[in-house]
Amino acid sequence: MIISMKKLSSGILSALAKYEPLYLVFSFPHLIAASSLTLAGVYFPKVFIGQLERSESFHKIAVSIVTYILLLIALKCFDAFFVYKADVYRERFKKNIRCLAGELTMAQPLSEIEGTGFADKLTMSGKVTQLTDAFAVFLNIATDLITIAGLSFMISLLDFAFLLTIAVVVGMKLIFVCLTQRYQKKRRLLYAANDRIGNYLDSTAYTSPGAAKELRINSLGGWYMDKIKGFRERMLTLQYGDFNRYAAINVLSGLILALQSLVILISLAAHLKAGVIGIADFTMYFTAVTTLTLKLSSIITLIGEYNSKKISLKDFDELFHSDESDTTRKGVPENREIVFENVWFAYPGSDKYVLRNINITIKSGEKLSVVGMNGAGKSTFIKLLCRFYKPTRGRITLGGVDISEIDETEYNQIIAAVFQDFQNLPFTVRENITLGKDVLTEIPESGEWIGALPDGLDTYVGRVYEASGVELSGGEGQKLAILRAIHKNTPILILDEPTASLDPIAESEIYDRYFEIAKNKTTIFVSHRLASSTIADRIAVFSQGEIIGCDTHDELLVNCPMYAEMFRLQKHGYSDLR
Repeated sequence: MIISMKKLSSGILSALAKYEPLYLVFSFPHLIAASSLTLAGVYFPKVFIGQLERSESFHKIAVSIVTYILLLIALKCFDAFFVYKADVYRERFKKNIRCLAGELTMAQPLSEIEGTGFADKLTMSGKVTQLTDAFAVFLNIATDLITIAGLSFMISLLDFAFLLTIAVVVGMKLIFVCLTQRYQKKRRLLYAANDRIGNYLDSTAYTSPGAAKELRINSLGGWYMDKIKGFRERMLTLQYGDFNRYAAINVLSGLILALQSLVILISLAAHLKAGVIGIADFTMYFTAVTTLTLKLSSIITLIGEYNSKKISLKDFDELFHSDESDTTRKGVPENREIVFENVWFAYPGSDKYVLRNINITIKSGEKLSVVGMNGAGKSTFIKLLCRFYKPTRGRITLGGVDISEIDETEYNQIIAAVFQDFQNLPFTVRENITLGKDVLTEIPESGEWIGALPDGLDTYVGRVYEASGVELSGGEGQKLAILRAIHKNTPILILDEPTASLDPIAESEIYDRYFEIAKNKTTIFVSHRLASSTIADRIAVFSQGEIIGCDTHDELLVNCPMYAEMFRLQKHGYSDLR
């Protein structure tokens, strides 16, 4: 069940309240403690200095000091308790959001996730777990606002002109922050693309077994590391330019802040000289003005940081947009006849048609073999049937209903498929067959090879979860994927190049057994090898995105020169087939 999610960026507080409300409950007391500590640090030195100026008794001064220390301890303990509790719920919130992101990613159609555009967006939206960081910034802003209100009240009692001076400096700081944020917004996509490339290079070099073999057998280690170094040099050049820009802005801000401090310090000294204020007041006002300036400068920076972090939430919303407008999905019809009507297809972002004017009817229970050379459009034909993509033109129907109008969950329940790039999961063989949906108590009839595994059905595939797991051979992996499709027990079965890792004899056995199991099911085999051709009801021959022939094996040998030539060239590999 995919979690329904509204716009996260519509409100950080609402998102936190929805997915981990206790994080909010234990976070807000920090506002009181943090602002109180700052204000106490500004006010109490005035009290101590005033007592010293008036030569009050040591006992009275000691009482003031002890009172101050006890207040600090109480505030620190209060703050520490709530910060600790908030940290616990913050981590729990992050886990909830990561799970949500995973569920939403799985819900995206294949057409959305293929290509670098999605990967770049995913990199940016992945920062949504920084939502708690954004909330921490929000808390700091709120704390600073409370502190600023208290400090402004103190300063206004002496000279309102100080506040105007500070406002000018803060206004200039705000301009710098806006310029920086605008620049960062432009750089986000570039950095996301670089992160994706860097992660790919690192994972290929250090964690990909297939790449590790290729790099070693071809002595490519030095060449590949040069690629990584070149990429990192480009990244450092980009970052160096950004660091220079930010450093220049920070230096300029620091100079303006120093000038403001100079003006205010001279003004306070004049008030002291004129007898308007004493040493204690001078100390308090100077500390208050300095602290207020820093807090106002900080809050502008924090607002910029907060807005930057909210961009990740916007990315998350845009990436995982939920189409809630379509609420009238149709059920799966009883009629299982599949019809491709004038179907054309070009992959997103390309104007080259991979399929052209495909017209074919696959009757319920029919055994269809789809053959052709590599790149002929066979796998794309299957992707459209599986609803991974929608036709660019034309439509595909099941029982007369456009498959795009059928409820996706119901549609997936009637199709089982083994793809050319199948993927077994790092769990037990049993779980790979059942996918956790039911209980498998014995080895299936067509899985005799499982009995030779160390723990039979309970053997782990690979060593990701269990050190004693077994690395399956290519053929065993394909057999396991086929068992999974068989176990699903659906009325429509699809095998897209399922036997590429098997020898001709094993391939023939797989097809014979599969056809026996699929007696009353619609079965579609895709291959550039023709082992299934002689036992299929019909064969669809693809060439350059078109169907150039669709008939029985014997008829195609006579009427389709391309098929006849393919069969002649491959004949020696399966001369014993029926």
